[in-house]
Amino acid sequence: MLTDTHCHLDQVEDPEAAIAQACAAGVGRIVAVSEGPETIDRVMALARSHPGVVLAGIGLHPVPLASLSDEEADRALAAVERLLPEADVLGEVGLDHKVAVTPEEKARQRTFLDRLFALAAAARKPANLHSRRAERAALEAATLFHRQTGLGAQMHWFTHSAKLVRIANEAGNYVSVGPSAIGSAEVARVVLAIAPELLLLETDTPVPIGRVPNSPARAAEVAREVARIKGWSLDELERRTEENFARFLFAKNVAWE
Repeated sequence: MLTDTHCHLDQVEDPEAAIAQACAAGVGRIVAVSEGPETIDRVMALARSHPGVVLAGIGLHPVPLASLSDEEADRALAAVERLLPEADVLGEVGLDHKVAVTPEEKARQRTFLDRLFALAAAARKPANLHSRRAERAALEAATLFHRQTGLGAQMHWFTHSAKLVRIANEAGNYVSVGPSAIGSAEVARVVLAIAPELLLLETDTPVPIGRVPNSPARAAEVAREVARIKGWSLDELERRTEENFARFLFAKNVAWE
């Protein structure tokens, strides 16, 4: 079985069909991540109706955060706090310096990210992080979260720099690879740098990649490409990524030293 560790399943036109197609392709588990306040309940409903197949990521994405007042963001955080114990992952959260440009905007994003991390620490949930134009800052935040809590931190769509991936490896942060790896020599070089014990798969559905429609079933195509890049059999790729995902989810049961 494979896991799509980052998917906006609630944004798919027909989630039921997408789940069925994914299972038929060997992608038997999907982490559905939320973005804004309006998506949290939809993600939880999908997870409740598909136990063991759809896992819930509950969080506040930095892009919708930018359009919320502090009071609105506080209410969204209250929803995260209420539902995170039932969910599986804090996500999607992170930093985005495309929408946060000024020092004040960047500081606000980081303040809310730290508040979300505090909720994850209290609920003992790992975190799934967004990092557009803020790769180093998000990586530093993820590393601090992991060091302070012992919980897993996943760098989503973090395949732009082999140097940063090596820093993530040293920190023990997971890196997920998506469809951008398919047919890209540049991304392949970054994938080669990801430590085998920290590698995960994702699709970021429904975002189209290379003008190709995206769905969680495409995680199987990503798996084949990553296995080729790494020089592994598909069985080995499946075994390694599933072991990694289990460790990411359940590090809360491991004493931090």
